[in-house]
Amino acid sequence: MKKKVGGLLFLVVMLFLSACQSSQTIPEGEARVYKWRMVTHQIPGTARYEGTVVPFVKAVDEITGGRLVIEPFGANVLFPNDETFDMVKNGVVELAAIYTGFWTGKDPVFALGGGTIPGDPIASFDEHFYRSDRLQPIIDQAYEKHGIKNLGAFDYAPEEILISKVPIRSLEDFKGKNIRAAGVASLYYGKLGASAISLSAPEIYTGLQLGTVDAAEFNDYLVNGEMGLDEVTKYVVDPALHVGPSTDKELIVNPKAWDELPDDLKAALYVARDKVRYESAIAYGVESRKAMKEWEENSDIEFIQLPEEDVEEMRRLGFELLNDYKEKSDLSREYVEEYAEVLAELGYTEEAKILGYGE
Repeated sequence: MKKKVGGLLFLVVMLFLSACQSSQTIPEGEARVYKWRMVTHQIPGTARYEGTVVPFVKAVDEITGGRLVIEPFGANVLFPNDETFDMVKNGVVELAAIYTGFWTGKDPVFALGGGTIPGDPIASFDEHFYRSDRLQPIIDQAYEKHGIKNLGAFDYAPEEILISKVPIRSLEDFKGKNIRAAGVASLYYGKLGASAISLSAPEIYTGLQLGTVDAAEFNDYLVNGEMGLDEVTKYVVDPALHVGPSTDKELIVNPKAWDELPDDLKAALYVARDKVRYESAIAYGVESRKAMKEWEENSDIEFIQLPEEDVEEMRRLGFELLNDYKEKSDLSREYVEEYAEVLAELGYTEEAKILGYGE
């Protein structure tokens, strides 16, 4: 069934692409060309940049016949990643494909955006985007409240991994460790007795190398390997419950720039986004498994399997944290309640009950 869903999605995207391309009837020389700049927290040269941002920009150019030209910039090139919110809001750049966890101070619900939920049982492309589309209106409200337009989930990210320089063989071993984390994962590791340290993507290698952090969560095997993190890692801790399949980047846009676009160019952005969603899910899923095999063949890295009883307790702590978010803001309460309903619909009834569904 999942293969059929994926095939149908691909067909729909291709039909939209064809429709948009054939509708370009404005005579040459009369169409306005819009030039935008787009930023992301991903590093050029890695799959999360080359496999999503670059294809998106190319797709927009092709679909619009060159009427919307987007110039992409990688992590910290134009300004620090955590300044992206205000830079998009103020129109310094028009567009960003960025992780919502950078601005939890704006509203606590941003820590949950993209499906970055510790202990989350969701484990597939179709379930993830079903959840994402159901929860998007809540994230939309959070952005709109601060003067930003949200275009929704940009891509698909496989389960992240937890890499470490020191052995973490049990829940007890998390205590006192310094772990690179962002967003809600920072609070989650606090629940496990560790301290979370914020490092941007380019800083993670050095942080592990110098011992600034004992462990780090960032991306999957593919991207972490591209960044060379296997060179400064001795252990992979499994399972990593801080985040399952998620959306690594949300697509946000300056409202003034958005309002200036003709409707067909707005539609083109959505079509290009959906194309990247589909293609990233395939590429990341396959390439991450290949990368995992390469890590396993590296005799210098030990794979640690956490005890089942510890895993159960870590899941419980993750959902305990999620319940705490009901008290942090109106939008975060709405997010958790809607998420619980989605879990129940997908058959994860026990997890939904922990979040209060059906009470």
